[in-house]
Amino acid sequence: MAGSKEIKSRIKSVQSTHQITKAMEVVSTTKFQKFSSKVMNSRAYSNGIKNILTNISYNVKYERHPLFDGRKDIKKVGVIIMTSDRGLCGSFNSNTIRKFEELKAQNKEKQVSVIAIGRKSRDYCIKRNYDVKAEYTQIIPETIYDKAKEISENIVEYYMGELFDEVYIIYNKFVSALRSDLLVKKLIPVQRVESESKIEYIFEPNIEEVLTNLLPKYLNIELYQAMLENTASEHSARKNAMKNANDNAEDMLKDLNLQYNRERQAAITQEITEIVGGAAALK
Repeated sequence: MAGSKEIKSRIKSVQSTHQITKAMEVVSTTKFQKFSSKVMNSRAYSNGIKNILTNISYNVKYERHPLFDGRKDIKKVGVIIMTSDRGLCGSFNSNTIRKFEELKAQNKEKQVSVIAIGRKSRDYCIKRNYDVKAEYTQIIPETIYDKAKEISENIVEYYMGELFDEVYIIYNKFVSALRSDLLVKKLIPVQRVESESKIEYIFEPNIEEVLTNLLPKYLNIELYQAMLENTASEHSARKNAMKNANDNAEDMLKDLNLQYNRERQAAITQEITEIVGGAAALK
C-alpha cells in the first residue's frame, strides 16, 4: 500500500492547489469585469479628445509647437513600460519586456531611459542597471487617473527639459476576454493627423494658448487609457492562466484517482489471493 499512500498524498496536494487557483480565478474574473467596463466607458472620452486634435490639425499645420514638431537629432529616448505588479498571468509580462528589448536594440546608438509602471518592469530594469527615471507600483483603481496625470506631466517636463527627445509607450490594448494586442506607440512628439474636414476654426485667445492646454491633456488621457487597457489585459491574462491551471488540476485529479483505485484494487486482489492460497495449504 506504499504506492497508494503516495498517490493519496499527491491527490491532497493537487486538491489544495486547485482550491487556490480556483479562488484566484474568481478574484481575477471580478477585477477583469470591473476594468473591462472602465475601458469601454472611457474609450468614448479618449476618442473624443483624439477627434478634437485631429479636427484642429488642419488649422495648425503651419504652427510650430515643441510637442508637435519634435527635434531633428534624436539622442535620448524615453520608454514607458507597463507591466503588472504580480505574476501568475502567463506570458503577459515577458512579452512586454521582450518588446522593450526589441525597441532598445533598434535604438542601440541612443541613450534609452525607462519609466517603469509595474513592479515586474521595475525589477527587470533595475537588475540590469538600466536608466530608470521613475517607477510607479501598487497603483489602485481609485488613484489611476491621478497617477496618469502625474506621469504625463513628468514626461512633458522631461521632454521640455531635453531629458528625452522621443517618448514611447509599451502596453497591452484590451480587445476581448481572450485577446489583447501588445502595442509600441510613439507618445511624444504627438503625430499630426489631418482631418478630412476642412472647417476653419477660430481660436481664442490664440492657437498657441490652445495647444499649450490641449496637448498635455491629450497626453494625460492617452496615458490614462493605456493604463486602463493594460490593467484589463492583465486581469484577463491572469483569469485565463488560472482557468488553465484549474483545468490541468482537474485532469491530474482524474488520473490520480484512477491510479489510486487501481493500486487499491491490486492490493485487495493480492490479499484475497494470499488468503485463498493459505487456506488451500491447510487442507
